Amino acid sequence: MVMRISLLTLALATLVGAAAVSAQQRQITGRVTSAATNEPIAGVNVSITGTAFGAVTNAEGRYAIPAPTGPVTLVFRRIAFKRREVRVPADQNTADAALEPDVFNLEAVVVTGQATGVERRNAAIATTNVVGEEVSRVPTPSLDRALAGRVPGAIISQNSGAPGGGTQIQLRGNNTVLGNPDPLFVVDGVIYSDAAMPSGLFNVTRSSANRGNGEQQDDPVNRLADLNPNDIESIEVLRGAAASSIYGSKAGNGVIIIKTNHGRAGKPRANITQRLGFFELQRGPGARVFDTTTALAQYGDARVRPYIVNGQLPFFDHLQEVAGNKPLSYETALDLSGGSENTRYFVSGGAKRDGAIVNNTFNERQSLRVNLDQTLSSRWSLSINTAFSRNQTDKGFTNNDNNGASITYALAYIPAFMPIEPVNGAYPQPAVTYLGSNPLQTANLGRNDEVVFRFTGGATLTWQAVQSERHNLRLVGSAGADVFNQKAQVFSPRELYYEARLANPGTSSLGNADSRQWNWNANAIHTYTPAGGAFRATTSGGVQVEDRELSRSLAVAHGLLPGQSNIDQGSVFGQQFEINAPERTLAFYAQEEFLTLQERLLLSAGFRAERSSALGNTNKYYLFPKASASYRFPGLLGEGSELKLRAAYGEVGNLPKFGDKFTLASSAVIGGNVGTVLQGTAGSPDLRPERVKEFEAGVDAQLWHGRATLEVTGYSRHTYDLLVQATPAPVTGFGQRILNGGVLWNEGIEIATGVTPIQRPSFSWVFRTNFTSLKNRVQELPVPTLCAVGAAVCGFRPPNAGYGLAYGEFFIQQGQAITQIIGTDTVPGTGGELTTRYLGQANPRFRWSFVNDLTYKYGGVAQNQTLSLYDCNGLAPDFSSPRGQSGYDACNVWGVAAPFVQSTSFLKLREASIGYDLPESWAKVFGARSARVSVTGRNLILKTDYFGYDPEVSNYGQQAVVRNIDLGPYPPTRSFFFSITAGF
Repeated sequence: MVMRISLLTLALATLVGAAAVSAQQRQITGRVTSAATNEPIAGVNVSITGTAFGAVTNAEGRYAIPAPTGPVTLVFRRIAFKRREVRVPADQNTADAALEPDVFNLEAVVVTGQATGVERRNAAIATTNVVGEEVSRVPTPSLDRALAGRVPGAIISQNSGAPGGGTQIQLRGNNTVLGNPDPLFVVDGVIYSDAAMPSGLFNVTRSSANRGNGEQQDDPVNRLADLNPNDIESIEVLRGAAASSIYGSKAGNGVIIIKTNHGRAGKPRANITQRLGFFELQRGPGARVFDTTTALAQYGDARVRPYIVNGQLPFFDHLQEVAGNKPLSYETALDLSGGSENTRYFVSGGAKRDGAIVNNTFNERQSLRVNLDQTLSSRWSLSINTAFSRNQTDKGFTNNDNNGASITYALAYIPAFMPIEPVNGAYPQPAVTYLGSNPLQTANLGRNDEVVFRFTGGATLTWQAVQSERHNLRLVGSAGADVFNQKAQVFSPRELYYEARLANPGTSSLGNADSRQWNWNANAIHTYTPAGGAFRATTSGGVQVEDRELSRSLAVAHGLLPGQSNIDQGSVFGQQFEINAPERTLAFYAQEEFLTLQERLLLSAGFRAERSSALGNTNKYYLFPKASASYRFPGLLGEGSELKLRAAYGEVGNLPKFGDKFTLASSAVIGGNVGTVLQGTAGSPDLRPERVKEFEAGVDAQLWHGRATLEVTGYSRHTYDLLVQATPAPVTGFGQRILNGGVLWNEGIEIATGVTPIQRPSFSWVFRTNFTSLKNRVQELPVPTLCAVGAAVCGFRPPNAGYGLAYGEFFIQQGQAITQIIGTDTVPGTGGELTTRYLGQANPRFRWSFVNDLTYKYGGVAQNQTLSLYDCNGLAPDFSSPRGQSGYDACNVWGVAAPFVQSTSFLKLREASIGYDLPESWAKVFGARSARVSVTGRNLILKTDYFGYDPEVSNYGQQAVVRNIDLGPYPPTRSFFFSITAGF
């Protein structure tokens, strides 16, 4: 009988006899090559079935592995290649293997713990693996936008079309209302900040003056934009709670694990890529064509007569005048890798500039990465990852506006017969406009600039304490830091028309943000394989510490001196603040994985216990368990096929935001004395983490020897202890309080399929499709101040819900969809009586994406406030149609929202690329070993009935619920690039 003993006891016992290796061993050597090219493959993991022995191939594809006497089976595994098993007789000590390409990543290792993983064919959880080539081959503003359409269960939306603009990723629906809505990002083991810091534009647009948080409408850039897509080796998306529970209370919205490229032993290799291209306006609102009769009737003689020429009114395409640029964009990328058996390196550098369609807007990024892997001895190894980047962005003045500063907002007020282009250097001021604005003048003179310097570094030290036929014990320690500084300046000169009308014209805003995150962990991983190899049991456990601090400050000045932009040159100082938000988490975890029945059955269970300074009781540990199982049926569907059934349960959390548990005080001058006043939010010292509990089940199938694949996953998840806002009694003096109470429910199905109809050395065709459908509901909302007995409506308006019921607003209501939009509408048959009703929900009914790779060698609804601007001002191009008239009346007569809550159904061709691998003889002319040219396009075709700019837009940026509001965003773009890549 074999008896498992504790990890600590086992470690002590095996360490004593670590040097005692059985004499009944031999050594097997061989070479691993690619079946497609016959070239050697480095980095292949070689193991022996039924033992704990392992080895890795070198730069020449060669390996040497100890093996017991008697016949054995070698297993060869490496990402991007199919698994291969080779039977080696007792009298044979050599074995070569040729691996076939794995276009669907079926043999990838899926992360199951802090330092553990299993082959994807055995995984009991639904994950998505994306190789780096898929996100780097087509130029894209940021890594997250390149993932659009590639991940089942993911909704990826953008704030606007601005260069380097912000993006949000939502996995498996809305899991919170007030908490952090974003997934957790981990890059090479380092927790990576994806924070989005406003630039301070709201101080110019005054977007907070009429409902809503102005900061959230600044179109902030989420900091995943600092990561160079060319450095990526692979991306693994953990969508389910069972998969992401290893990260506990930060993983309620899923986890995205990113691995960057590392060097391999062998002679140095270099790759150079140069891209040239341009962006152009993709689409936007049309303009109404006026004749003299309609113009005079709408605006009057004094405003129209000066523009009449020969009895007719001219027509100007103002959107093209403001956003019709096609500046040259470029990107240069270089990487160098190589090394010896003991020292391997990867060095990369990149520089890019995306010129934008609006004057004075752009995005620039420079990056440098150095990754080093060092084998210190036969038992010790060290891996170091470092990256530095500089990212500069100017997104211009767009989005919501109450001051005349937003160029796209102002365009909705200016009739097409009034010119805005300068004459002899002077900008005309349209007779009909928004608060005196000329949007072309604003675009050319205003500045909204931010610069980010960032460093990310990490190190992992591994000690192979024991490696024998039965036992394998690894001790792994990792530490990392992610630090960045953001400096943002917004400058609105006093000569701008909307500034000139103010008492103190000219505005300058200076903001600084510093983010510091570090984490470390220590792990022990033990694998036990009994004699005969009936099963393999992997036990792991460890401790994790995470520390982060975000500091922000802002200073604003008005009444600037002519020609001055510094805030000390202003006469009146506006909003000023400084905030520091620290947080620390301590966690312990343990996990057991049991693989048996000829590696067909996998059972896994584990837990994470953690405490955090963000919670009310900082000393209390919260437990996040998980369990999963899978079973494979090889050959069930015919030769070369495999069917797998899987199920998993897991719990993860979501922390309150900094300050929710405190009653914060601020200083005030009262009667000439400095005093202290309480702010509007009452502290909640008993706050707990939101807890997401999820059950998922699915089936995976491989056909045609891995050339066809199917993954179907169904899930049901509930968020308990929901963070909600309540209104304390007036006598307290507080406006709101954050507390735990309520349940959200999300249920959905995810389908991913792929097939390789043609797979030949000279030509291959890979087809993939992803389908996602989701339902959600607010199941419980037991908040006394919101849902008291007899209350007419059980619910509340979330932060930044919208701009009033006349235009549609989000509303959290028990028994309704989480992302429902409500608004005023007329009651049929009452002659204009108004009521508030459900108008739809932002969550789409389904998303379906298609991806085709050909290689040759040799909907939901949205609050469309942009539409409301054009309709309210009588400038919609279809003003004379029944729809145009109803939209005009809805705003100016009835005050109803229905016409402005539009379907966001669309069909989009996100990207297309055609490439050609030049013959080696051509490449050698330039001294290169290989060369490739390609032409790529992004956002090429968009078919939709949606009016305005972009049906995927999200005006408020990173929000849990409020993700579908369109109000004067930066216009969407289409891009074309020519690329040439040479390998040396």
